[in-house]
This record gives sequence, structure tokens and C-alpha cells, in this order.
Amino acid sequence: MNLSQYIHISFELWSAFFSLIALVCVLTARFHDRNKTKLLGLQLFFNALLNVSDMLAYLFRGDTSQLGYFMVRISNFSVFMTNHLILLAATHYICYRLGSKSGRGTILIRRIITVLCFTGIGLLVLSRIFGFYYAFDDQNRYYRLTGSFWFMLAIQLVIILILAGFTIFHWNNFKPLEKVAYMSYEVLPIVAIGFQTFIYGMSLSTLASTFSVLLMFVIYEREYSEMIVAEKERIHTELELARAIQGSLLPHVFPPFPTRKEFDLYAVTYPAREVGGDFYDFFLIDDDHLCLVMADVSGKGIPAALFMMISKTILQSCAMLGHSVADILTKTNEGLTTNNQTGMFVTVWLGILEISTGKLTCANAGHEYPAIMRKGGSFELFKDKHSFVIGGMLGIKYKEYEIQLNHGDKIFLYTDGVPEATDKAKKMYGTERMINALNKDANVSPSVVMQNVYDDINAFVKEAEQFDDLTMMCIEYK
Repeated sequence: MNLSQYIHISFELWSAFFSLIALVCVLTARFHDRNKTKLLGLQLFFNALLNVSDMLAYLFRGDTSQLGYFMVRISNFSVFMTNHLILLAATHYICYRLGSKSGRGTILIRRIITVLCFTGIGLLVLSRIFGFYYAFDDQNRYYRLTGSFWFMLAIQLVIILILAGFTIFHWNNFKPLEKVAYMSYEVLPIVAIGFQTFIYGMSLSTLASTFSVLLMFVIYEREYSEMIVAEKERIHTELELARAIQGSLLPHVFPPFPTRKEFDLYAVTYPAREVGGDFYDFFLIDDDHLCLVMADVSGKGIPAALFMMISKTILQSCAMLGHSVADILTKTNEGLTTNNQTGMFVTVWLGILEISTGKLTCANAGHEYPAIMRKGGSFELFKDKHSFVIGGMLGIKYKEYEIQLNHGDKIFLYTDGVPEATDKAKKMYGTERMINALNKDANVSPSVVMQNVYDDINAFVKEAEQFDDLTMMCIEYK
């Protein structure tokens, strides 16, 4: 082999390698248009086969061994065969992209080219038997029978010209890069065939085919990327809308009851994602009873937000009917557990404060312990008795207990995102740090108390990503 042949073999190895890499990318991409993926994948596969076959034809050319005898014939036949198969796959691909799948013009073009391709393949098979396209000399070298070889080239040229006409007819229907890709697919092979017709040994058709197919792959990947970006933007928009809806359902005006001087109340939530499963609530059942809710739905995202909205609505509805704390949780559990096929649940701390006396009737359904500060003292965890989570099992009876709040006492409620906040070393923030942060300046207003905790959490986690919602509420009985 001479230097030019070594160069051709190197290019063909490169072309086959990148065609196979592109094929893997196409097959692993989750593109919604499976037909487009299949047709482009066929082109890439046939192009890789074309380059490998042409490379083998060069390597075994002139090899008179038994292996060389068969490899020269098989590889040369494969080169001509895959040329037709690539044209067939490209035709279906371009027609699918540029024309209506059921349009008469598109169907006609596809049928004509399909007939021409299979005619060319049939003639190749006959040529292998009768030898009217090409033959092999005593040195096992391939040579063309030029009188009839033109006919095989003519079939390919007619196919390419039909494709070019179809592309020009749809010229205004695609983007500039698509114009370059499709026209290169149709012009470059003509140039390559021209060179190979008159100058044997200049194997340019495989390079022309590789350039065009890989350019189609670039367009495909760009479309796939644009689809992914558009899908992310759509999801982001929907999450933003869900976040706005969720935020509007939570009390967010402070002070919430400006005319009531018997208590000071503040609450805040920081979702780990655009929407989260935590929620808080507070509302007056009547002039003398204030209901407090701190809850955490299992999971995150849209499903948790939907479950949160349902939970919040049922809880508030049961509370407004005047039920006891235990009955509120029991009826909420019944409402959420019935037909609950998602397996989701919610932990809830619920309390009803009798404003005139300071008596706080509470129940805990699998939620975090509250922290209580007596006037002049410091915050401490109040390890109340836990009942089962809401929505997990039918027939659960919830027990309530009482806390007597005196003037100046505070109670701090939170979700597990507070003690379970982690730094880059995966070390948890913990309840001990939370209590220390609460006691940093325990005598300030509830809003400042929570800000102290939030600032301490941020100082602990630093640049680590927030994996869970942070939700807190603090009330001072005055």
C-alpha cells in the first residue's frame, strides 16, 4: 500500500469510530420522536459498516491467501451494498423530516427511491454471480468493468438528484444548518462519485457520506438539547406556578392578627426545591381559640405540594367544625388514608391555644418535638408522646395532652429539615445546635428567634446544598 491508501484507511477508521459513538448517543438519547431516532441510527450504523468494509477492501487488496480471497470479495460487495442502504435510510429520514408523512409527494418520493435502491441491490447480487459491474484479477485485486459500472453509478446519481429536488422543493421549511446538511448529503456524493469514476483509488465517497451523516447527527443532538431545555423551562414554569400557589395558601402576612395583643406569632418556610412538602398554618377558630399547625409531607416537589394542600384543607376544615385536637387528627387521618394509593403521609404537630387562659391542647402525629421556653428561662425540648403519622394507616386513635403557657412563655415548632441540615461533610446540624441557637437571645421577638436559628444553620452548612425544607414557627404568649 502507498501513502494515500494509509491515509484513506486512517480516515475510514476515524469515520467508523465516530459513527459508532454517534450511534450510541442517538440510541441512548430519550428523544420523543422514535422514528427519527431509528432512521438516523440506521444511517450511522450503515456508515460505520461502509467505512469498515472499505478499509478491509484496502487492507486485503492483493492478498492471494484464502482469507484474502474471501475478504476482498465480501468487503467490496459490502461497500456497494451499504451505499444503497445509506441512500435508502437517508431518503426516509429526509422525507420524514421535511415532508408530510402521509403526503402524496412524500410517499411517491419514498416509493421511487426505495424501488431504485432495491433494484440496485438486486443488480449487485446478480453482478456478484455474473460479474458485469466489477471483477478481480489473478492478484486478487478489484477492478471495474467500466462499460456497465456506469449503470450502477447512474442509479445512485438518480437517487441523489431526486433527493436534491425534494430538498429544494422544501427549501423554506428548515433551518440554515439543515440546508447545509441535506445539500451536502446530496452534492458531496456526486463530487465523490465523479472523482472515483475517473481516478480510481481516490476513495472519497465514504468521507462524503461520513461528513453528511455526522452533520445530521449534530442537528439531531441540537434538536434534542433544545427539547431538553424547553422541557426544563416548562417544568420550571410549572414549578414556579406551583410555588406561587403553595405560597399563597400559607399565611404570610405578619403580624397576622394586629388587633390581638395576647400573643405574638411568626412563621417561615424555606423550600429545598421550588415547592416542598412542609407547611405551617394558624387561624382563629373563634375569638378565644387559636389553632397552630406544623406539618411535613413525605417527599418533595409537585406530589408533596398537592398532598400538602389536601392535608392543610382537611385539617383546617375539621378544626373549624369545633372538634378536639385528637378528633381533628383522627378525622384527617381517615380522609387522607382512604384511597391513598401514593403511599404518602404527613407528620403533624397540632395545638389549640385557649387565648384567655393560656391552655394549649396538643397532639403529635410523628412530628418533631417542640421546644418551649418559660419566661426568664431558656428553650428546652419538650419530649411529648408521639402517635402514628397521618395518612399511614386507618383506625389510628390520636391522644392529646396539655401545656399551660404563662405570660412571657414561648413555643418553637419546626420540621425535620432544621436538625437534619447537613454540611459538605454530611454532618447534621442537630437539635443541640438548634437549642443553642434558640438560646442565643431567647428574650427577643419570635421573628428574631427564628432568624437567629436560620443564620446559625447557614453558618453551619455553608455552601452545601439544602436537601430538605426548613420550616419554623414561634409563638409568644403575652
